[in-house]
Amino acid sequence: MNAADLYSPHDVRPGVPPARVSWGSVATFGAIAIALGWLVCLPLWLGDGLASPMFQLIAAVLMATPTVAALVVVFTTVPKGGRARYLGLLPFRPVGRKILLFLLWPVFFLGIAFGAMFLAAALGWTEIDSDLSALTSQLATLGTDDVSLFLTIQFLALPLVVIQATVTAFGEELGWRGYLTTALSPLGFWRSALIIGTVWGVWHAPIILLGYNFNRTDLLGVVYMVVFCLVVGVLLQWSRYFTRSVWPAAVGHGALNATFTYPLFWATPDFDALTGSALGAPGWILMGAVIVILIACRAFRPERDWTPKRDPRFQISSKGTEA
Repeated sequence: MNAADLYSPHDVRPGVPPARVSWGSVATFGAIAIALGWLVCLPLWLGDGLASPMFQLIAAVLMATPTVAALVVVFTTVPKGGRARYLGLLPFRPVGRKILLFLLWPVFFLGIAFGAMFLAAALGWTEIDSDLSALTSQLATLGTDDVSLFLTIQFLALPLVVIQATVTAFGEELGWRGYLTTALSPLGFWRSALIIGTVWGVWHAPIILLGYNFNRTDLLGVVYMVVFCLVVGVLLQWSRYFTRSVWPAAVGHGALNATFTYPLFWATPDFDALTGSALGAPGWILMGAVIVILIACRAFRPERDWTPKRDPRFQISSKGTEA
């Protein structure tokens, strides 16, 4: 897969697809996204870190920084008329593939989340709190002990949670699977995925170094995040190529953010994300297996171009006149 596979010949615009990588523009995008990320997280570093009451708000703003960087670069380097397609916002067709992934991503990532938990337990890396004792204790502090009702509500609310998570995830995806995927597409799928996954993981450093996700405040936590972003980034980038659109990647990112927390209801007090969750090694293994399956099914081959349906009333005859 390369730049030509992101766009149908019927949908070419000025500067789209790019003939070569503009490394200056790519570097500018990365510098803006990373610098804004640290700037946004500065109150956490100067305050209470992850315990800050502003953490959720700051995290949401942080997720918008790749979009800011992408818009700055695209509006200053991409000719007018091609910007929406460069970012993957257009075209909407073919619609079927997009709808398919909209529906499948939440199911897929929920399966990865729980599959990682069961795999970790089978390998002896973690324990499952089958009695939900930790959750019961937490609910007791809130004045309730109806665990079944709580879990039922959580799973019924999942579609709404995914939608909400997709809104914030879009702030990242317009940068990673939108701008950067197009900008690096002349390198081919795999080399661009390697670069994007690495940059994406490093971009998380301001909160990872505070202990987010892996409960580590050293560079090893950032390394773990880079590995996760490399693996899941391949799947999200594949969805961009498969649908020629950034929208399914945004839904996929929102779905993983929403669903990966659900197995935590069965987590024990000594839970370790690296060995017991989809963020860590069990998730890397499962998603790596899915990537191997996609390769075996030749899903990374160039897609056949979508040809717009033509109105027969305006078809051109062999003599060059309208039929």
